[in-house]
Amino acid sequence: MRNIIIVGAVLVAVGGQFGLFGSADDKPLPIPDAAPGKSATAPRPIKENVVAYHTGDGSMNAARKTARATLPRFVELIDANAPGTYTVKFPLTQNGETEHIWMQLTGHDKDGFSGLLANDPVNGKKFKMGDRVEVAKADVEDWMVRTGEVMYGGYTVRVMLKDMPKEQADKLKAMFRD
Repeated sequence: MRNIIIVGAVLVAVGGQFGLFGSADDKPLPIPDAAPGKSATAPRPIKENVVAYHTGDGSMNAARKTARATLPRFVELIDANAPGTYTVKFPLTQNGETEHIWMQLTGHDKDGFSGLLANDPVNGKKFKMGDRVEVAKADVEDWMVRTGEVMYGGYTVRVMLKDMPKEQADKLKAMFRD
């Protein structure tokens, strides 16, 4: 299923846990077949708090494009020392599978960002939550800043609201600002 990507919605630092959590062994989690009556490209729950999206999902691809286009705004917020928790989403590959995971920033320079994985990956045990990683600006797929009860960015999370439990989605939706 090469056309499926695994995407976590919200990292632990954001509150509700609709993020990625690791598997029990060092093998990628299998992606189930589409539910009866659903398109082969429909989002698929992998396990609690993990959803797979097709690489051709137009809404998710548009969200990543918006995030990349607005990345300079994210850097401006960092450089202004605006209070908040800063995170970026990027592709992480292990065991031949790629998932899209959040990293909480600890620093940045002109080329990219450094920080700590905000979730345990589901595609193996090489990485775990809290591991230090570096991400090139070109590899950033989304960004988010949380200040109290307000969140900026998080464009892929906004797409995923429709696939979250309603109560959780409503709470998150109310927090987003442009």
